[in-house]
Amino acid sequence: MDKIDLRIIKELQKDGRGSYADLGRMLGVVEGTVRKRVKHLLDEHILKVVAVPNMSKMGYTLMSIMGIQTSGADVRKVADTLIQSEHICYVAYVTGRFDLIAFILARSPEELSWIIEGEIRVISSIERTETFVSLDILKGTWGVIDTVQLIERMHSDLP
Repeated sequence: MDKIDLRIIKELQKDGRGSYADLGRMLGVVEGTVRKRVKHLLDEHILKVVAVPNMSKMGYTLMSIMGIQTSGADVRKVADTLIQSEHICYVAYVTGRFDLIAFILARSPEELSWIIEGEIRVISSIERTETFVSLDILKGTWGVIDTVQLIERMHSDLP
């Protein structure tokens, strides 16, 4: 990767639908160069161009992060169960006092409460949780989380 590749990535982060011709003009290179470089970045899995829904505009205005402590050897089983929830959009193994971190999207505090009580705390191998409710996103976007299951559910709920 060089400076042109990095500038292409930077510009596509601003607008993933930008044309190769427009990108070429911005970067001072021909369209074919941009096309070739984007193809290489995609082929090497350095870049992925995706649609990022604004979940707050779709009614999911409450995002929380939950630290989850499990019964030792059951951590993978707990993770496998958590990823089945449409409201849990990100699950990661972590170090520190928790074994897992999960990002949860909800439409209201009441819905978040139901998710915690009805989907998470019923998992017997979970020993302890701590939930952090996001008040405002200061850096980053909704694109850092996987909302595929939630979007599929929303689509299936439409008439």
